[in-house]
Amino acid sequence: MNMLADSSEWVGHFKRRNNHLVALLEGDAVICHLYGVAEIACETSPRRKSIIGMLAELKSAPVATHDKLLAMLDTLQLRGRGCGLVDMGLLASTLLTETALIWTADKRLELLASEWHRAYRSALRS
Repeated sequence: MNMLADSSEWVGHFKRRNNHLVALLEGDAVICHLYGVAEIACETSPRRKSIIGMLAELKSAPVATHDKLLAMLDTLQLRGRGCGLVDMGLLASTLLTETALIWTADKRLELLASEWHRAYRSALRS
């Protein structure tokens, strides 16, 4: 199983090293989404460029096309649930593959991902 960390988890990791995430990275179990990289790119961290470079080395999650994402919002009744474009893009990516879960500190995204059995729960937070 692959774990797709959203930007809330990455930002937390870069502020205070998360050993669980490090173990997953070392086990090649972390995938990255271009929306997450874009969110990190919006930050002002002095390490921003090196972080983006590190994220670019990870395996990439599939990205839902615009049409596929819009169809999923309607078909799966995902709209109006308090999640924006980036969150829905991450969820759509995990729904496009059988081997990915979302790791997030965002309670709305975690709830929605849980409904689709796509939420990753760290043993540290369970």
